[in-house]
Amino acid sequence: GQLISQIGSEMTWFAVSIWIWQLTGRATDLALFGFFSQLPQIFMYLVSGMVVDRTSRKILMIVGDSMTSLLTVVLAVLYFSGHLQIWHLFLTTAIAGIFSQFQALAFDASISTLVDRQDYARASSMGFLAEFGSYGLGPALAGVLYLTIGLGGIMAVDLATFLIAISIVVSVRI
Repeated sequence: GQLISQIGSEMTWFAVSIWIWQLTGRATDLALFGFFSQLPQIFMYLVSGMVVDRTSRKILMIVGDSMTSLLTVVLAVLYFSGHLQIWHLFLTTAIAGIFSQFQALAFDASISTLVDRQDYARASSMGFLAEFGSYGLGPALAGVLYLTIGLGGIMAVDLATFLIAISIVVSVRI
């Protein structure tokens, strides 16, 4: 479920990068987009582990996915209404970075509670595949789909992947 959701999210963020380049043609705007996605995570590293240890991991995964999806809905509304601006992307990617940090840590920490000790290596490998596989698959799919369905269509795919992931997380006992 997380692999599917992460692929959708990576598709959206890659498609947004293409959109930024098409809109401005400036590398500075692309660099700032990446900067604002990473900056909050640097500060969240200081407290996120403590929060994940003291909070329901299932709730953190649901909240993380839900907030990222809500931000995608906000961007989609702005995009389809013709009001999407670069600063909206900087702000939403910074907020998404905060929630993604908690969601990723909660996912990683929940592996030990979901599988038997002898299956840790396999489960860890699957988690690694979900995280880093999405970094390759998401942009590749977005690059192909951007020409046919555009940014709005990719955002719709992202929201569909969220619904799949949320239904799986809700149905699993953590």
